[in-house]
Amino acid sequence: MHDLPLVIFTVISQLLLGGFVAFWWLERTKGGISKHTGLLILLSLLVLGGISLLVSMLHLGQPLHAYRAILNFGVSWLSREIVFYGAFLGFILLYTWFWYKEDAAKRDIIGWIGSVIGVIAIFSSAKIYMIPAIPAWDSANTLFAFFLTALLLGPLYVAACLAIRREKAVNISRLSIPALVAAAIVGVVYFSTLLAGLPEAVETAKLTFMHAFFWVRVVTFIAASALMVLSYKISKFRNVKIYSAAFAVLLASECLGRFLFYETAIHL
Repeated sequence: MHDLPLVIFTVISQLLLGGFVAFWWLERTKGGISKHTGLLILLSLLVLGGISLLVSMLHLGQPLHAYRAILNFGVSWLSREIVFYGAFLGFILLYTWFWYKEDAAKRDIIGWIGSVIGVIAIFSSAKIYMIPAIPAWDSANTLFAFFLTALLLGPLYVAACLAIRREKAVNISRLSIPALVAAAIVGVVYFSTLLAGLPEAVETAKLTFMHAFFWVRVVTFIAASALMVLSYKISKFRNVKIYSAAFAVLLASECLGRFLFYETAIHL
């Protein structure tokens, strides 16, 4: 379980990107979110961001020296991830402040800049793992997987929060279903590529298929997909129970997938 801090950090950081962009875009285009509900959602994102930073330091041999990682910004994707992710959290904090001050104009600017920085942060995070020494990681799949986690979890988290607050009925299935289809396609292509690749890549695929977590991930992914299809087909199922259940099941699925990402990696 040595990689558990990385699992938590990467999944939460990607959830934050999807959640912040979804909240900002929804408020910008649709409006109708009360000040109190908006503050609760934004503060919850900040709390999750703080937790992700604390957990990520548990993976370091000397957590108190973590600040030194930013010194290699020019050559290290890890340094860039730290800088851009920290900046992203800073912009969420700024957005929260201007939400409290009810300054829509400044929120709009901060939303644009924060979203771009968040995308760069997740891109930097993916690039850390795209290295030739580990064939299973060294492909565009890593990049797709990280951004798909953001797309799958973030908007659904915001939709569930809004449903809990009974503020706004969001048909999130229109976004979630295409994202789920894309994730399924990426998964099939990924394993097909592994099985046709280097021996280390083939071994990664075999280890993944033999792991119980892989099949639990498949079942939870299908269950979340079924809930989203139900939500899309029948309007009465666009409610707090369905969205909360779908989010919880999908969160478990993404965490299991990320655990397998680390656990089954084979070095050259």
